[in-house]
Amino acid sequence: MPTVLIADDEVDHRELLTLALHRLGYDVVTAGDSATALARLTAGGIDAALIDVRMPGGSGIELCRQIRSSPETELLPIMVVSADVHRHQIMTALHAGADDFLAKPFSRNELTSRLEALLRIRPSVAARSAAAARAALLATRHAIVEEPTPVPYRHTA
Repeated sequence: MPTVLIADDEVDHRELLTLALHRLGYDVVTAGDSATALARLTAGGIDAALIDVRMPGGSGIELCRQIRSSPETELLPIMVVSADVHRHQIMTALHAGADDFLAKPFSRNELTSRLEALLRIRPSVAARSAAAARAALLATRHAIVEEPTPVPYRHTA
């Protein structure tokens, strides 16, 4: 079964989400702050992340940016889960790299449906390798400066 990271500073929220996901068969890893969450993500083995916006040591929005900027985690499915549902906050989360935004409070069915959707569209290892190859090719193309081929001068009288 997939492993989900729950990053939330509220112990009660982490425990409720953990219980709900365990009942559905998911493995769960938790973190109470951004630094711990990032460390657990970079260690590997996480299939998706549920991230609260407000956390000590950096917001969930900043954590999204860090996840997207790292080659090891850039393709990780991310759902921001927050009680802060202002349109600006939702757009900020999505622009920072979140794949979805779930407003608290939510139903277990909504959480499950959205998480399953994120995991279905999760890029495969082959897609990650292809993305890495494309990035390397683009970097190589930009690094090569092509010199024009000289055309021999012919004097005709």
